[in-house]
Amino acid sequence: MKKSLNQEIQILINRYKQGDYKNVLKKCSTLLKENPRNDFLWNLSGLSFQQIGNNKDAITSFQNAINHNQKNHSAKNNLAISYKNINEYSKATKLLKELIEEYPNYINAYTNLANLQNETYFFDEALINFNKALDINKNSPEIHLNISNVFQSLNKIDEAKNHLNQALKINKNFTIADRNLSLLNSYKNGENENHLKTMLDKLDNSEYSDTSKIFLNFGLGKAFEDRKDYNNSFKHFELGNNLKYKKTKNFIKKFQKKSHDIKKYFKKLNLNEIPKFKDEGKMIFITGLPRSGTTLLEKIISSHSKVESISEVGFIFREITGNIFSDNIIDENKINSFINQNLEKKFNNFLKSYNVKSNYIIDKSLNNFWYIGFIKIFFPNSKIIHSFRNPKDNCLSIYKNLFPTNDSWLYSQEDLGEYYLIYNDLMKFWNEIFEGGIYNCKYEELINDHTNKTKEIIKFCSLDWEENCLNHQDNKNPIKTLSINQANQKVYKTSINSSKFYENKLSKLYSIIDNSI
Repeated sequence: MKKSLNQEIQILINRYKQGDYKNVLKKCSTLLKENPRNDFLWNLSGLSFQQIGNNKDAITSFQNAINHNQKNHSAKNNLAISYKNINEYSKATKLLKELIEEYPNYINAYTNLANLQNETYFFDEALINFNKALDINKNSPEIHLNISNVFQSLNKIDEAKNHLNQALKINKNFTIADRNLSLLNSYKNGENENHLKTMLDKLDNSEYSDTSKIFLNFGLGKAFEDRKDYNNSFKHFELGNNLKYKKTKNFIKKFQKKSHDIKKYFKKLNLNEIPKFKDEGKMIFITGLPRSGTTLLEKIISSHSKVESISEVGFIFREITGNIFSDNIIDENKINSFINQNLEKKFNNFLKSYNVKSNYIIDKSLNNFWYIGFIKIFFPNSKIIHSFRNPKDNCLSIYKNLFPTNDSWLYSQEDLGEYYLIYNDLMKFWNEIFEGGIYNCKYEELINDHTNKTKEIIKFCSLDWEENCLNHQDNKNPIKTLSINQANQKVYKTSINSSKFYENKLSKLYSIIDNSI
């Protein structure tokens, strides 16, 4: 018996929930040929395109849904998200504000507008809209989590903790709040004993999903490390990483190919023959691996009165990968036309959506190390600062943290070691090509010779010296980082050679690194 349209749609909804987006798209295409005015199918198709990163076709699908049903507020909300994904912030903002005016109790519009405002550093406006969302639903742990993130960026740690605790009161199983709370808490000398025990009790509960256990394990790893209980600390970090690794995709071979292709292209490229754009030299790019000291540099430089940071916006990554790469492989048919574009002008237009007013802007997108050659073409007068540290300490710190991406190299000793080799080799290549054009800042030297190194960095950025740069812990500029507590402290040396506490536990990782030295 032929299934009814409603039955077909229910099957598609279930497939979507299971992450089977390609088959959902295939079936939606078939059903839409028979039902071209069905706005639900267009919306579902758009959501599936959105999930696989195809925002262009997602936008078309959402627009079709709206054209066939002007009251489909879900499609309008989803369209705004896709606009945000492609950096069309003004279009996204306009749509969300129209939705709020049309549907004053539509909570998704408030939260998505607030998230966009948080991302673009309009923190006061974000808090207003998150609180409006709370007025609609006071029992949403997700909204409290989002408000906590805003307060964390503003360095209002007590307020951030308060909202995480409120989230857990609403739903004790909301373990992402436990993990975030662990980053803000200290567990030294028996502090926050109750929270540590609570996380352990939850972990013993077999009803929790793997995702919940991932959050708990990373939270416990941090708590036990605070107490210098390195055996229990590593046990939980390893459990968290192993669970997370199962949910990731392995791109190491693609990264190796990508690095090879980039080097091959720039080896044969005559940079002197490429017309470079005359940028104003106001951009400061800080790059390096995660947990390499980039946040400390960001805090130091943005302590200067003429500097603000937009942190990890990912603009360069999105533009370059979207224009010259096909599945991480350089498409040389596209690249020559791309490098003649005025990317600096496009970046400046993008920055207009951000609440920044200073002359000098920091972009701390870590994955920019892949694209230093392109940055040198598009922003020839910009400053590029590469942060690096003892590779064992750096890789250990990555292994101890949970990131918002699903790349396998973050959660496997072997993959992490291989990724480090790719990164290290590529940075050697860039330094050879642009000798003297990159400031390589070694974290340990910045800590041990703080005053002199800070003055060198400020001079490299073509800024006049200001004493504020030696007191980065007093810098109240917003900052978005996993290491918020560390970033707001005076320089400290305890993280140097921290890998020695795990020497016998990370032998796979360290052996790969040792073989590269």
